[in-house]
Amino acid sequence: MPAYCRPWWALATAAALVTVACSESTGPQAHLSDPAQLSTDLQTVGDVFASPTFQSFGALRVATGSPVAVATPAGALLSAAPILPPRTTTQPYANAPARLQALRTAAGALSGGISASVIPPTVLGKTFVWDVNTHQYVEDPNATPAAPANGVRIILYAIDPVTENVVEPPVATGYVDLIDLSSGNTNSLQVIVNGGTPASPGTTYANYTVTGTVTGNPATAFSATAVGFVSDGTHTLTFNASFSATNLTTDNPDAQIDVTWSLDNPAVSVALHETLATPDANDATLTIDFSVTRGAETVRVQGTVTVVVSPATVTADLTVSVNGAPFATITGTATATSNSIQVRHADGTGLSPDELNALQQLFDLPDRLEAAIEDLFHPCERLMGA
Repeated sequence: MPAYCRPWWALATAAALVTVACSESTGPQAHLSDPAQLSTDLQTVGDVFASPTFQSFGALRVATGSPVAVATPAGALLSAAPILPPRTTTQPYANAPARLQALRTAAGALSGGISASVIPPTVLGKTFVWDVNTHQYVEDPNATPAAPANGVRIILYAIDPVTENVVEPPVATGYVDLIDLSSGNTNSLQVIVNGGTPASPGTTYANYTVTGTVTGNPATAFSATAVGFVSDGTHTLTFNASFSATNLTTDNPDAQIDVTWSLDNPAVSVALHETLATPDANDATLTIDFSVTRGAETVRVQGTVTVVVSPATVTADLTVSVNGAPFATITGTATATSNSIQVRHADGTGLSPDELNALQQLFDLPDRLEAAIEDLFHPCERLMGA
């Protein structure tokens, strides 16, 4: 894989393990209060998405006959827009060239705007179940209780963790209700993932609403929001996200993302503010402000990542602080054949193994959430604009 296609934090951390510069101290050097506990807490954030029911929900994107398996234009743009926890191979600063192309392609497909509904009339009020004879999802006309009149219900089943195929004979793990709340030029979809059965609901593993609005015809701007929560039955992660993209009719669209996440146990808050500026089709600059707060400690990453599509180049200029005091810097350039990105303390000294692990966990948090967030937005990606 070319270096520019790898997450910038992975490049930085790898470089830190082999290339750490040393110099005289230029000021107070901050330290993490408990690097090992920070690593553990960040791991817990990612583990919220590990329930079997949520995994079954994620598999709907590849299930034959699933009513959320056909992509649509606005959904494609949502897919290009990271409006929940930052992802890796689909996040701008992980693979900016690919995301820019996805943004342009999806924007072009939006020339007709957004329709007044998300869910096709042909599936409204219907319940879909797995049919062992045809090995696909089919409508169950006798389902009781009935699905919401303004939505569609899909029964979830245990899946093979490797292939993500429904295991036969099928074992139900829960169900998802997709509810159309669209109005005017704004598509809105509520997603509710429950354990149990429609007649006897169990734990609610997710309840969130995604909206998407297109401006202009052809589309010149797009905005989206996502608000709700995900749970594994023990821990709950709430989120509030907004995304906007402009200049969609040009080869240099710009974007802004603002997201907050809060885990209840342990108490961890994560916030991201990110802007993507593309002065032309070959260059992009991401300005990043990403922070994690636990107890009285806030670890914050700020700075820029500059990307050149051709020749492939990623340049990082980032600082990491602890409660406002300098902790580390991530600087340097990576190309398809070289990597000079370095991680070091603000005073130039090397990080300890525990500090390096905590920093890697900090940057790996987006990586671990990537598949889960794709699962969250898959129904919206597939239905918005239908």
